[in-house]
Amino acid sequence: MSAVMHSFFSRSLLKPAMAILMLVPAISTAAQEGLLKKPFYEWSKAEVTNLLNDSAWARTQEIRIRPLRQVRSVAGQPETTGTADRQAPLGGAVEPRDFRFTIRLHSALPIRQALVRREQFKWNYDQKTAADRKAFDLQAKQLLLDCAVCADYYVVSIGFSSTNSAGTDMIYQWFGAATLPSIKGYIYIANERGERRDLADFIPPKAPGDDVYFVFPRRDGKGQPLLTITDKKLVFRMSDANANSVTNFTLDVGRMIVGGKVEF
Repeated sequence: MSAVMHSFFSRSLLKPAMAILMLVPAISTAAQEGLLKKPFYEWSKAEVTNLLNDSAWARTQEIRIRPLRQVRSVAGQPETTGTADRQAPLGGAVEPRDFRFTIRLHSALPIRQALVRREQFKWNYDQKTAADRKAFDLQAKQLLLDCAVCADYYVVSIGFSSTNSAGTDMIYQWFGAATLPSIKGYIYIANERGERRDLADFIPPKAPGDDVYFVFPRRDGKGQPLLTITDKKLVFRMSDANANSVTNFTLDVGRMIVGGKVEF
């Protein structure tokens, strides 16, 4: 195992801690269906944020970590017990650090549309000249909306964020210097029947704050896609050793069906 992946699967940062894994609830199916009936350039900032973080094609999972050195025993119990229910923050002064991982199914058109709409907000699109908007639209179409690679591959991105750990980016630490051979055997997607697609390629983050992009073959040797409308789950795995890892995700395929087909 490479140094990068060994660091990923056994990071000491996640061990000596009281950790709480949290799943952020996804937006309702009704709200999602209503959103997709509107042209994406009419989506609000809130709608874009929801679609990119908690929807049929995105999910955010959070782990909160409180290092042991920041806790003290309560109720007369010694610190050496190490159990979470017998410990409390030192005066409540130090809050646990939150690490958030977000999966996005980049080869799903709604995700790419939401990314374009987010850039429109950042760029004050509506205030630009017609010529500037035309240039923006052309670039967005070429770089995001068309996505030629999506015809033959599933593309999945993973991003990292934290509200109280400035300067920390676990995705960049794990994958910034990774190579395809070093991670290919560990990262895959699968359906609920155990059929899977192994990693074909990936795009590492170039700087902290960037997502990592994983690319998987869409079809098997018989030309069949991994997911159809009869499937129930999409499973993304970074760690088989720990099924409950914050970087493992399970998504509902039924919520991805748009126009009678799986949008992914």
